[in-house]
Amino acid sequence: MAQIDCRKIVKTFGPHAVVRDIDLHVEDKEFVVFLGPSGCGKSTILRMIAGLEDISGGEIAIGGQVTRPAARAASFCAGESIVLRQAGSGG
Repeated sequence: MAQIDCRKIVKTFGPHAVVRDIDLHVEDKEFVVFLGPSGCGKSTILRMIAGLEDISGGEIAIGGQVTRPAARAASFCAGESIVLRQAGSGG
């Protein structure tokens, strides 16, 4: 993998800000865990980093390069095996 930098990322759904001004720096090969109550934005943040969800503000850089959601999704899927399970999918 590569270094990940999230700078002031924001996610809004209509008038509701669900993620506000998140700054995160993850070094190459570093292991990070997100903990928090249901609905606090953990999955949304991970989906934005993976490129599966657009960001409403801020920027995400992978390997030092600011990327767009489609490019992040392609790089994660090509480089790593990931499993995403949505609630109610039965899987």
